[in-house]
Amino acid sequence: MPLTTRRKFWIGGAAIAAAAALETQHLLHRPRHHLETDGKTRSLRIAWPDSDTDPLLMLAQDGEFGQFGLDVTIINAANGDAAIDAVTQGRADAAVAPLLAWIPRLRDAPSGQLPARLLCGLRGGSYRLLVNRHLPIHRVSDLAGRNIGVYRLDGADRRFLGIRLRRRSMNPDQGVNWVQIPPNELDDAFLAGRVDALVVHDPLGWRIMRETKGQSWDMLDSMTGAERERVDQCLGIASTRLEADPGLAPALILALRAAAHNWPQQKNEIARQLAEMPDPIPDPRAMLDREIAPHIVLGHDLMVQVAEYTDELKLIGQMPNERRSMALAHELCVPPPEPTPDAG
Repeated sequence: MPLTTRRKFWIGGAAIAAAAALETQHLLHRPRHHLETDGKTRSLRIAWPDSDTDPLLMLAQDGEFGQFGLDVTIINAANGDAAIDAVTQGRADAAVAPLLAWIPRLRDAPSGQLPARLLCGLRGGSYRLLVNRHLPIHRVSDLAGRNIGVYRLDGADRRFLGIRLRRRSMNPDQGVNWVQIPPNELDDAFLAGRVDALVVHDPLGWRIMRETKGQSWDMLDSMTGAERERVDQCLGIASTRLEADPGLAPALILALRAAAHNWPQQKNEIARQLAEMPDPIPDPRAMLDREIAPHIVLGHDLMVQVAEYTDELKLIGQMPNERRSMALAHELCVPPPEPTPDAG
C-alpha cells in the first residue's frame, strides 16, 4: 500500500474511532430514563445528615426543588441511622443515608412491608482512615492489634474499614481494638495517642485531617481508585408515600439531577458559603476538589451497587450468606422508570 494511501487509511480510521468515542461518551452520560413531572405541587420532609454542609442539598435548595414543584422541609439528622429512624417513625417522608446503613436496616423487613425503598444514589462516600504517621502503619494489615477510633461502634465508618480488614483476612471485630469517642474529641484523642488511627467521613474527617496536620496521614479513603465509581449516599422514600403519590419519585429525581448538573458551575460558590459558615470549614474548595461530584444513580445501576454492598456486608457478618444479593437489591430499590424509545 503506498505511503499516502496508508496515511489516509490511518487518518480516516482515527477519525472514525474518535467519532465513535465521542458518541459512546455521549451515550454513557445521557440519562437513560425519560422522566416527566405531572405538574403538581408537593410538600415533603427529608431527613438529611450534615444538611448544612451537603453540597447537593445546598444546590437543590437554591431553586431546583421549587422548579419541580417540591416544597421541602429538611430535618437535620445526626447520622444515617437517625435519618432512617425519622422515616420509619413517621417523622419524615424520605431520608438520605449511606447504603452501608440502609441495607442492614431494611434487610429484616417482612416481604412486601418495607418501611422505605431506595430511590437513587446521590454521590460517592468520603470515608477516611487517618493514621498516626509516626507509627509503623503503612498498609491495612499493619492495623492488627491497633486502637482505631470511631464515634459510632455500629456506624457506616466502622463497616467501611471492617470490609477492608476482612479483605486482608483480618477479623474486623477482634483483629483491631475499636474505641468509641465523641465526635468533638476525636482529634484530641488522636493527638494524645489514645488511638493509633481514626475512621471518619467528611466534613468531620476533613476538619480532623487539617487539625492534625503533621501527625496524621490519609492512608485509605473512598475517594480514590475504583472507590470513586461507587455510590454511597442514597435517598430512600417511605413506602406509604411512594404508593400514595407515584409522581413524587420522578419529581425528586429530576430536581436532584438538575442540582447535580449545576455542580461544576457552582463549586466556587458552594466553597464560599462553606467558608462563611459560623463554624467554617477550612479550605473548603480543597475538600470539594477531593470529594466525588454529586451524580444521580437509579434503576438497574443502583441495584447492581446495592448487590455489591450486600456482598461486602456478608463479609463482615452484617448480612446472612443465604440472602441472594441481587434479589434483595430488587426488593429494596424502586423499579427503574421506563426507558425512552431511543435509549436502546
